[in-house]
Parts: sequence; structure tokens; C-alpha cells
Amino acid sequence: MPSLRQRHLAIPALLVGGFLASTASAQQLFTRTIDVDGLDRQYLIYLPVDFSEAENMPVMAWHHGGGGNANEALNYEADFRSLADSRRFIAVYPNAYPDVLEGCTCWGYEEPGGYSNGNYEIDLAFTSAMIDDLVATYNADRTRIYAGGYSMGGSYVWDLACVKSDEIAAVAPVAASIYQWTFDACDAALPTAVCHILGTNDFYAPYNGGWVPSAAAQHAYWVAKNEAVSPPETESLGGGVTRYTWVAGEGCHAVEHFRRQGGGHDVPSFATTVIWDFVSQHALDGVIGCSDDSIEGDFNEDGIVDGVDLSQLLGYWNGTNPLYDINGDGLIDGADLARLLGNWTN
Repeated sequence: MPSLRQRHLAIPALLVGGFLASTASAQQLFTRTIDVDGLDRQYLIYLPVDFSEAENMPVMAWHHGGGGNANEALNYEADFRSLADSRRFIAVYPNAYPDVLEGCTCWGYEEPGGYSNGNYEIDLAFTSAMIDDLVATYNADRTRIYAGGYSMGGSYVWDLACVKSDEIAAVAPVAASIYQWTFDACDAALPTAVCHILGTNDFYAPYNGGWVPSAAAQHAYWVAKNEAVSPPETESLGGGVTRYTWVAGEGCHAVEHFRRQGGGHDVPSFATTVIWDFVSQHALDGVIGCSDDSIEGDFNEDGIVDGVDLSQLLGYWNGTNPLYDINGDGLIDGADLARLLGNWTN
């Protein structure tokens, strides 16, 4: 069994070039530094083309693997930039802080009995401060902050689901399972949408459990907490990938799992698209439009149907995302646009 140190570190990426992928996107991709309790903390931010604060965009925050950094996360783990352009959201890549144990850029953890790398509380404070900065500086939608991550970054994202459920609308851990100590202390958390991608041969997060709970135990827990519908809808996507979807029920929060038969410790190429398709359906109080008092076409749930909602619908034009398929016919088209305009707020 790998040591705790080995389990926390992601497999190193092969760094073969600069971290900025293209000159065209460079002006939209930059690093922000914020002061969090006296520490300079940084996150890489990508603003979609033609960004406007008036859009009140949601945020996808991706957390790098242990020992990595934001630039590696963007280039070798999960590049959300093209989706951010077409689906209209802000993509951010926070940087972990060197820990007190070995100077590793490893996300915080704190086991019972006091064993910790020293970063747990400072990282939780950083997450909240980053959200505040995005809202204050870029008018991000505070009700639609999503957190994903790979390996140790995914483990930290599980922690966010348990201790920051009042700030994070949905989580998407990849190649990671929830720490046992987090799992045992998660009952106070609010319902939170979960999209979990895990391979059956992942050494870091054993699919059938071990030093972490089994995938089945984790999903059962969140399905119950979220009051999602069982049994799940099951679909084979090919290549050994099976999608399990526990659709939102009374609790208005769904759970989704992508089981990668034979899959190892990596981020699959399909991850960014399926993650965004799932998380973007949720706000803090659950699937958008799930509550009885929602207005048809009010995708950001601000009480009005306006240009912000129209822009979101057009970003999925001719797509199949159920959140924007207002009439439920499987395609986002003129019929959905007509229904949105029928509720337009003057």
C-alpha cells in the first residue's frame, strides 16, 4: 500500500513547454494574488471571450493534484477554456500553498488526533476568500460556484462538500475518494450535487475501498443526503465507461458517477465536458428550476428572466443540456427560446 505521502502526490506531469497555450487567450488568462490572513495566495483565472460583468457568470474552480500547480492543472489535467467561451463561465485554478511538512504544494488535510500537513484551515480560508474576490471583482454568481479537482485536489474538493456546502453548489472529484475521517464527520453538511469520476484500477483511491470508503459507500451516502432518486439511471458510454445518474428528487440535488472499468489514476479526456454539463444544472439550493417558486427561463434564479438568462440559453444552442431544454424535447432550440421570451421581465 502506498504511504500517505505517496498517496497525496499526483503522478508527475511531463512538462514540455510553456504554460500559456496560445497568444489569443493570453489576455484572458492571468494570475491573481490575494491576501488571506497575511499569506499571499494565488489563483489562475480565465475570463471567457467578450467577458462582461453584467453576465453574472458562474465559476468552475479546478484544484490541481498534490505537488502540482495551477499551470499544470490547466495544461495537463482539465482545460475548461473552450467550454468557458461557449457556455459562459469563469474558470479558475487555485494554487496550493507549500505545507509545513515537506514544502509540498499539497492541499490541506487534518486527520483525527491532530495529524495534519498544516494547510487545512488556511486552504479553507483561501477558498472562501477566492470566492469573495471573484464576486467583488468580476461579479461572479455566488450561488453557482463549482469545485472540481484531481487526485489530492479531488480529495480536497470532497472536504469542501462537507465543510463549505453553504458556498459550493456542486463538486466534481476525479481520481479521488473522500477521506475516511471526512466521511465520518460529514453529517452536518448541506445537500451538495456530486459528479464523481473514478477508475476501478486507481491506486490512490481504491474503487472498492481500503484507506478510503468504497465508491459504492460514498455514492449511497450522497444519494441519501441529497434525497436523489434510486435506483440510478445507467448508460454505457463505451470505452469501459458507465454513467450512473441519481436524478434530483425531493432534495433537488443530483448525484452522478462515471465508472471507468480498468481506469487508472488520471483525468480522462471526457471529464471537462461531462463535469460542466452536470454541475451547471445546480445552484446552491439544487437543480435550477426544481423549486416550486422558480420562473421558467430564470436560469440564474435571480427572480427575473433577462439578457443574462438568454445568453446562457444561447450558449447551449442546439445542445441537449436538460437545464436549458425548457420544453423537455431533448434539444435546445427556438421552442425553448420562445418559452423563455414568454416570461421576459421588463
